[in-house]
Amino acid sequence: AVLDATVAAVTAGDTRYTAVTGTLELRNAIAQDLHRRKGVQYNPANEIVVGNGAKQCVYQGVLATCGAGDKVLVPAPYWPSYPEMVKLASAEPVIVQTNADSGYLITPQDL
Repeated sequence: AVLDATVAAVTAGDTRYTAVTGTLELRNAIAQDLHRRKGVQYNPANEIVVGNGAKQCVYQGVLATCGAGDKVLVPAPYWPSYPEMVKLASAEPVIVQTNADSGYLITPQDL
């Protein structure tokens, strides 16, 4: 199936880089899947962005929104690179312990 899709894409001339946010076709499919599985609705034109992976997306979000003097909550357990991402943005990671009982969510008491 992958090889057939590759041949079809090459034959159709789909051989260039896509939009940075992902193709609209893919974003539409993601919106439909999220609606079907989770009952949520998103506008694929401006509310869904496709990335190369969760860590890349988290890092880009941190770089875009955090800077020197900012404190960033990092729920624990966490991926080891998350505090380092915060530091690379010149911000300060603040580790907040979570647990299975709360579904690993930050509660008001944790803050």
